[in-house]
Amino acid sequence: MKALAETILSVSLVGGALALDHRSHLRLLVSQPICGGLVTGLVLGDWHAGFAVGAILQMMFLGAVSMRAAPLPDLPLGGVVASALSIIVPRAMGDAAPARGFVLVCSIAAGLGVAVAGRAAMRWWEGRADAFAEAARRSVERDRWWAASAIHFSTLILHFAFGFVAVGAATAALVPIVSRLAGAAAGEWSEPLASLGALLPFIGA
Repeated sequence: MKALAETILSVSLVGGALALDHRSHLRLLVSQPICGGLVTGLVLGDWHAGFAVGAILQMMFLGAVSMRAAPLPDLPLGGVVASALSIIVPRAMGDAAPARGFVLVCSIAAGLGVAVAGRAAMRWWEGRADAFAEAARRSVERDRWWAASAIHFSTLILHFAFGFVAVGAATAALVPIVSRLAGAAAGEWSEPLASLGALLPFIGA
């Protein structure tokens, strides 16, 4: 249990860092699923699995564009959760090979759910962020640059905290759920990951 808690803590830190990159003006694009999955895999000691899940999510949204300022799903958080589940669950199950294909599908579905929830949270935040911007503007007009800087950095801390809490809570809640589902489906769905390469073009399409 302690090892799982430490793993979730590590994943949460990755989620916070990528949320900071994605939601702030930094935008180094490290938060894209293909990069975020790789980083998550490196932290968890299985970069192959992390990169594979991140690449799948990246391909699923290659053609997605933001129309009329409508936000896209929060793919950075979804990518971290999906990659983490695809690595943590098989370990919790004793690396049960027959269930890995099902775990992959469940992990991606869970990641998509987190991405959609993250988008909803982002829309809620955008409706209230103007108050921070207005407070910073008033501080600048009064030559209170330190106050404007403090407001700016407080929003960065909020972005990190959101990613940290969202990824940690989602991972902690979904690991037992996906493990149970995979355990129940292991006897019915025994597809390994060997056929994943043939499916990638269809996933991208």
